[in-house]
Amino acid sequence: MVKLDYKLDKQTLECLYVQMLFSTKLNNMSVKKNFDKLKEESPYNIIFCDISFSDIIFVEPEKIRCLINKVELRIIEQSKVKFKEIKKKNKFIYETKGKLKKIFKYENKFQSFISKFFEKELETRTCYFCNIHYVNEYKVEEEEYKNEFTLDHYYDKGSYPYLALSIYNLIPSCYVCNSKLKKSIELDVFAPNAKNFDFEQKVKFKLFMTESCKDLNIKNKENIDIKLKEHYSNEYDKYIKVFKLNERYQAHKDIVFEMIKNAELYPESRLKELQDLTGIPYQQIKQDIFNLIDDDVDLAKQPFSKLIKDISTELGII
Repeated sequence: MVKLDYKLDKQTLECLYVQMLFSTKLNNMSVKKNFDKLKEESPYNIIFCDISFSDIIFVEPEKIRCLINKVELRIIEQSKVKFKEIKKKNKFIYETKGKLKKIFKYENKFQSFISKFFEKELETRTCYFCNIHYVNEYKVEEEEYKNEFTLDHYYDKGSYPYLALSIYNLIPSCYVCNSKLKKSIELDVFAPNAKNFDFEQKVKFKLFMTESCKDLNIKNKENIDIKLKEHYSNEYDKYIKVFKLNERYQAHKDIVFEMIKNAELYPESRLKELQDLTGIPYQQIKQDIFNLIDDDVDLAKQPFSKLIKDISTELGII
């Protein structure tokens, strides 16, 4: 839902990330050395003949699918070269990916390091998929607060173990989106960190009211409905359905209801009166009352920021 923009330039971000990876050892060797050593063996010398460690770790969001297609096709081709029986082919594929999983192992050793890296370098606050929940939640464990920062593998690490540590395959997300809804489902659109991800431009929250409501004379939040509507295409339909965005936002209609009531209480004339009385600039008063979101603000910093921004536009507040 919200575009992921890295605050660091690409070169600095990747340099810091690889330093973090190399500081963590696996079997007394860095993950890169383990991968390079594996490439000397068959069939990995053929599968990854023109694919380096950097090509995998720093594959750009727009190119991840191409890399997957290349690697998966080669694994299948190698299974056909070595075996004729389907069971043996499947076993070969399973074992081949099993070795890759041991090298690019995200859980335990790397998970906490990578989570801390994302939290520090991205300063992420809310889920990029739903913009409802915070991603850096804390729980008490043995009288200490433990950070439960969550990262989703946009392309499932179980299916594609070589992408488990790829920085651009990791999306900060809440527990609900990551573990309860998306799981290993592959979406048909680019990830929030891709250049072509244009959910913000194409999909907007729209306000719907029952027939009894006239001129925004709404007495109860049950008289309104909010839904995401896409303009000119339906490419984000699956995205909206997988994360159950329309259903989940129904529980937060009170935010929109409050905006509508404030619009009734504070028309333009009233806002100008307050400016004259207080000396506070008109725009600042408006900003404070409606909790407006500026165009240049990172929507990921605040929950419900896209909802507030879209409905503010529809109500003519901005």
